[in-house]
Amino acid sequence: MKSFSLQKKLIIRLLIVVTGLWLVGLFFAGFQLKQELNNTFDSTLQETAERILPLALVEIFNREESKLLQLLPALNPHDERITYQVRNAAGQVLLQSHAARLKTFNLPLRNGFESQDDYRIFTVSAIQGTYFLQVAEPLSHRRAAVLHTMLIMTIPLLLLLPLCLLVAIFLVRQVIKPVRQYGIELDQRGAADLTPVAPKTLPHELEPITKAVNQLLLRLQVALDTERYFTANAAHELRTPLATMKAQTQRLAKTLTDEASRLKVAQLATTLDHLINLSDKLLQLAKADSGGLLTATPQDLNALLRLIVAEYQWTGRQNVQLQLPQQPVRACLDPDAFSILVKNLLENAIKHGDRDSPIYVQLKADGELRIINNCNPLSKEQLLQLPERFFRASENTSGSGLGLAIVVALVKGIGGHLQLLSPVSGSESGFEVIIKLPE
Repeated sequence: MKSFSLQKKLIIRLLIVVTGLWLVGLFFAGFQLKQELNNTFDSTLQETAERILPLALVEIFNREESKLLQLLPALNPHDERITYQVRNAAGQVLLQSHAARLKTFNLPLRNGFESQDDYRIFTVSAIQGTYFLQVAEPLSHRRAAVLHTMLIMTIPLLLLLPLCLLVAIFLVRQVIKPVRQYGIELDQRGAADLTPVAPKTLPHELEPITKAVNQLLLRLQVALDTERYFTANAAHELRTPLATMKAQTQRLAKTLTDEASRLKVAQLATTLDHLINLSDKLLQLAKADSGGLLTATPQDLNALLRLIVAEYQWTGRQNVQLQLPQQPVRACLDPDAFSILVKNLLENAIKHGDRDSPIYVQLKADGELRIINNCNPLSKEQLLQLPERFFRASENTSGSGLGLAIVVALVKGIGGHLQLLSPVSGSESGFEVIIKLPE
């Protein structure tokens, strides 16, 4: 299933929407600004023409040759943005500003506004259409004014975008914070805790998900309880008839005289031993899956390990060497669960390890348990399959293939950490189990 960040997606989409709306608003604002500036500049151009017209006529009437072109000089050098000229009805230019000679006024002599050659021109007549004043302004001046104004409007908004990003991140994090807490609460639960989840604060939109999760947990709890009860009851009910059959087989072996019959009875006894061991393993597995592996009061693991290892040392089945720290190691573990855990590891080491090499059981002060036995190194594929139920690395050894599966279930139930190594650290052979026990 492809996953994605809800927070990242919300922030990106929010910023895209905000930026898009800002650009749309900026476009309409620019359009409206252009209209308003054009109206303002047109009004200014008309007002300028009406002011200049009387003065220009006086200047024309007061000179000796009224039909000669007169160029008005500039008082100071400057860039003339507005140029003008006076023409008679015949189109002859009688008066113009100092920069007007660089421009063209090839327009019909009629009152009003015209646009030509990137200029905005206003024409006004006087004395019954005898004289015409034309005032021109570059349209580039208007565009520059619009762009300058838009830039002034845009810069603050661009500076606000990082602030919008920070605000968006803060708001999105606050909104999805209950969702994160809900996920953390689910993640922190132990493997045996399948009780319904009741978050303190959660959006109404997620209530269907919460109900669905609780219903799933309930169905899972019922299914696991059913499986656990079946396993425990089946194993328990098998113990009595298996023990009876084992006793009858032993009695039968004592009454037989021929070697062939005694051999068959011995094979039957071996099969019954395997079934009894399997039923015991199933009971242990049911306990590992049942929960209740922790206690309210800490237990002395040093004392428990001494008793467990001493039991194997007394039987003389294997050379088991125990290494304990000087100070006591305490943990809130159920003694029976801890005993099942260690015994399964020791039985696994005895069955699959070298009989001539010792088995090392080490407990460190920080709660780390190590069990090491000598054997041929295992492959990575075998290490990955070892925790699976009914898997055996070697078909030549007896066993049900449930030992490490029980260990995995117990370690998960107590909240510990399991690591399997082969070969042993610093060696070319051997098998090592490292368990980090909870405090």
